[in-house]
Amino acid sequence: MAEQTPFQFYIQTIGRGQKRRRTLSQQEARDAMRMILRGEVTDMQLGAFLMLVRVREETPQEAAGFVEAIRETFETPVSDITVDIDWGSYAGKRRQLPWYLLAIELLVQRGYKVALHGIVGNDEARLYTQPVIEALGWRIADNLPHSLDLINEDGRAYIPIESFAPQVKTLMNHRQEIGLRSPVHTVARMLNPLNASLSVHGVFHKGYDDLHQHTAQLLSESIWADQSNPFQTLAFCGDAGEPEVRPDKATPIKAVKNHQAWEFLMPKTFLDADPTRKALDVSLLLDVWHNKQSYEYGEASVIQTLAMNLMVLESLPIDEALEIAREVWQQRAS
Repeated sequence: MAEQTPFQFYIQTIGRGQKRRRTLSQQEARDAMRMILRGEVTDMQLGAFLMLVRVREETPQEAAGFVEAIRETFETPVSDITVDIDWGSYAGKRRQLPWYLLAIELLVQRGYKVALHGIVGNDEARLYTQPVIEALGWRIADNLPHSLDLINEDGRAYIPIESFAPQVKTLMNHRQEIGLRSPVHTVARMLNPLNASLSVHGVFHKGYDDLHQHTAQLLSESIWADQSNPFQTLAFCGDAGEPEVRPDKATPIKAVKNHQAWEFLMPKTFLDADPTRKALDVSLLLDVWHNKQSYEYGEASVIQTLAMNLMVLESLPIDEALEIAREVWQQRAS
């Protein structure tokens, strides 16, 4: 009989028969991910573990434990720079351009400092964020200290996940072989590598916004418990799973502030008969930004996404946040 290895405990815990299996505690999930990151599991064990969690979906306790373990590997620099907003981009767009990038530009113009992190996937049908931010003239950080330098100079920076969590990138790449996303795709959005006071999470599947909200509550009681500024998160079903509010539908926003969960609704503001027609030409986004042409869906998406952030950052009622967002958008040329 083969000798039992330590990691088998975690596989057995979540994979036994229906009456004996159970989910992992937050500490167990943290320890399991620590072993994975240290390379103490075989490829078969890793695949079995990730897919067992994937089939029944990760719990908030498991997601929080995974995030805690991954963040232990970061070399987050000590700095006087305070990052205001953390934004994760891990899905890519299928139909519409990443209009939320223009909302970020407007937030930067308003004085906020933004960290955007993400991945370039292998789905040729999707438009990932990095080539778009390159077209916008953003600089790409080589590591976390470099990202802080760029944020200090430009107000924002893009950090590829391989630049601060290469092991996570490796784990995410297993999707190519397995054919399914894993819990790592969920927790990547939650990593907040520069400890921003607001973290914005876009998800695709309904129910994952609740998972992100409940996980954020757990993390706000551990990782963020001693943070001087109130730690906040916003999680919602964004366009194609990216952190962008769809203006053609009412969108519930699942938020956390000071360890407390709350919710608000971004109203539907776009009534076009076909709001999801394919439009992935990056030149369109640039032309709209520079006021060379108009595109109503994209402009409405920018305004909605900007308003959502202003509502939380500046403690505004939704109507006032939308009005300010419209004004900021109209004044962007100056």
